[in-house]
Amino acid sequence: MTERAGVLSPEGVQRSGIVNASRHLDTLEGKTIGEVYNNHFKGEQMFRAYRRLFKERYPGVKIIPYDKFPIVYVGGDPKSQKETAKEVARLAKEWEVDAIITGNGG
Repeated sequence: MTERAGVLSPEGVQRSGIVNASRHLDTLEGKTIGEVYNNHFKGEQMFRAYRRLFKERYPGVKIIPYDKFPIVYVGGDPKSQKETAKEVARLAKEWEVDAIITGNGG
């Protein structure tokens, strides 16, 4: 009988501990949410649906739409990705964003 390999998560193997992660929000009520998009298949439809649902469920929620943030393209060179990430972080801080939703559609 051959020895079985362990179970491998489809999320991949964590290489290091989580550093500087924010705590989860208790609620989205009255919070500011930023949308960050990678301009892939039908993401604009998904963000519209998220906005509607958040506004229905969480009074006072404020949404900063994806077209206010730089587009985060998948792939490309690491230097430009880091610069884009820094710009997203700068804007989120400036606009006092409590949470960011990232996505690409479905």
